Parts: sequence; C-alpha cells; structure tokens
Amino acid sequence: MNLIPEILDLQDEFKKIRHQIHENPELGFDEFHTARLVAQKLKELGYEVYEKIGKTGVVGVLRKGNGGKKIGLRADMDALPLQEDTDLVYKSKKANIMHACGHDGHTASLLLAAKFLANQEFNGTLNLYFQPAEEGLGGAKAMIEEGLFEKFDSDYIFGWHNMPFGKKKKFYIKKGVMMASSDNYSIEIIGKGGHGSAPQKTKDPIYAASLLVVALQSIVSRNINPQSSAVVSIGAFNAGYAFNVIPDKVEIKMSVRALDEESRRLSEEKIGKICQGIAQANDILIQINKNPVAPLTMNDEHAVEFACEVAKEIFGEENCEFNHSPLMASEDFGFFCEKRKCAYAFLENENDIYLHDCNYVFNDELLARAASYYANLVLKYLR
Repeated sequence: MNLIPEILDLQDEFKKIRHQIHENPELGFDEFHTARLVAQKLKELGYEVYEKIGKTGVVGVLRKGNGGKKIGLRADMDALPLQEDTDLVYKSKKANIMHACGHDGHTASLLLAAKFLANQEFNGTLNLYFQPAEEGLGGAKAMIEEGLFEKFDSDYIFGWHNMPFGKKKKFYIKKGVMMASSDNYSIEIIGKGGHGSAPQKTKDPIYAASLLVVALQSIVSRNINPQSSAVVSIGAFNAGYAFNVIPDKVEIKMSVRALDEESRRLSEEKIGKICQGIAQANDILIQINKNPVAPLTMNDEHAVEFACEVAKEIFGEENCEFNHSPLMASEDFGFFCEKRKCAYAFLENENDIYLHDCNYVFNDELLARAASYYANLVLKYLR
C-alpha cells in the first residue's frame, strides 16, 4: 500500500481520539459529547464549523483559492444499544451502549484526514459531514431536511465503512447498487379475545397472524424476480400472556430489504394485499405501519471511476475489488446518494468478528488507510 507518510505519522494521535470516542459511546441523536469533540478539533484546525445540523450533526468547511469545485466526505458518529464484551482497556464506560459498528473509527479517520488537509494547497471547497444517527434513525435524512446541501453543497460525496469480509483485498466498491434499501413494518392484527375453551366465540388474532407470517414469505419466493434480490424477515411476534386466553391482538415486526426499486415497490404492494386477504378471511382488522429506514445506496458511475483511480494509488490495484457484490444490509448514506453523485466503499477490517457483535473490535490500522484515501480524493479533485 502507498499510504501518505504524514498521515501515518499522525495515526497514533488519532488512535487515542478513537479510543476516547469508543469509551464514551452515544446513541443516535444523542451524540453530544462526540459532536463537541469533533467541533473542537475542527476549530483548532482552522475549519469553519457548523453544529446542530440534524440535531447533533457537525459540518466542517475549508475553502481555499476560489472555492469553486466542491467535494464532500462523510463519517457517522453513533453507537449501538449493545453491552460490550471485549477486554479492551478502552472498552465502553456506558452500560448497554457500544461502538460495535466502527463509527468511532470512521469519525477518527475523517478527523485525521481533516488535519492533514488543513495544511495542503488546493483550489476549492472541502465539506466534512459528521452525521448522527445512522443506525436506523435517519440521521442523513435529518441533515438533508435541515438544508445541508443548500448550505454546504458538494459536487461529489464519498463515504466508507469498515467491513470484516476476511478476504485479502483491502478496498471494495462497485458502480450502481452497493447496499440494499431497508423498510421496517409494524403490523397489528386486531381480533376479539376470549377463553381458550371457546375459540368459536373469538376472532383469533394469533391464528390469523400465524397465517400472515407464512404468507409473507411468498413475497420473495413467488413474486420477486429470481434474478433480483429481496429479504423479508420477521423479527418480532408479540401476543398473549396466558395458557388459556386468546388475546385481542398480535403485533408483528418485520424488516424488508431489496436491491432495486421495483422489488421494493412490489414488496410493499404484496404486504398490503396479503394483509387485506387474511383480514377478510378471518373477519379481523389488520393495520400496517411502514417506516422507511434507508433507500438504496446507489453509487454514481463517475464518482466510482474517480474513487477507483484513487484506490489504485493508495492500496494498489491488486488489493482492490471494483465490482464487489452488493450487500443486503442497508446504509442511510443512501439518502446522500439520492441527492448528489456519491461513491460508498468498504475497507477490510481484518477481523473475524462481524459488525453489531458485542465482541467486535475496530482495526486502528484503518485510520491511516481511510484518511489517505479521503485525502487523495480531495487533492486529486481540487488540484
């Protein structure tokens, strides 16, 4: 790899910052300590700093020359509601909150790139987007709705995520869909409860909900094109409290993911029809509440071509995979992709433990790798 020497020299300094963030994790829209730390560091480096964008988001702006061309770099800041089970000396100090997805490393690496770039010559505008609430709460959407691109627009925006694929490659990207859309559904099945010995006097929501769970699986198996990809996963089935009492209602919670808009649209349509049919057949009421979590993470062709050029220089072409298969996981960087030309990449974490695990550990060597990638994107575009 051909990492930037000055960035390598700074890596230990930003390891300490990463560990500080890791010790003090914060959930989505509660990243007050992290946001203050980010804002303070950016101010020390001479950036214009704007806080409370999307509640706890922070934007750093650096303009040089005529400021005409504009590039954006993004990092997420939030942790997960998970009890850490590692033996790290800097493990989380907060019960049931942990940086189990590496957002502490994403933030620290962007700060590292920011420090290096503050002393470089270029002609244009650098926007650093430190985003809150990536983990299903729509932090990117919140920042955009508060005028992010009206105030801090970029021609291209780049993001990355650590990923423990366990392969020899260091850098992964592709044109088009990189990650799936994600929609959460809460479905309430409302019937009429009663004594278990007299089911004929009830309108059993558990029976109807059980039919519904099975029928929902037909969405992918019998409706989605086999050459497309979608996932329907039931995550919760909440009903009743006693052996001999049929309850009045059941709640089902499920996640639906897709790799194209047609599959996403068709899934929603079929959920509605299946619920309607089962409700009519069982003389009950079914109510559907949809919560769109994230759109498709759709990489722009030209942004990816540019990212590939830079990745070859930093990681070496032999360490890069430029047509990586898309993931069924989602990423609310997709909201950025809907508005601007974006490229989202994965960097190998070199860890056998996957994301969102209580034993997950971020690889600190990624700080210099990610910062070198980010810095070269900026210098190559703005010089």
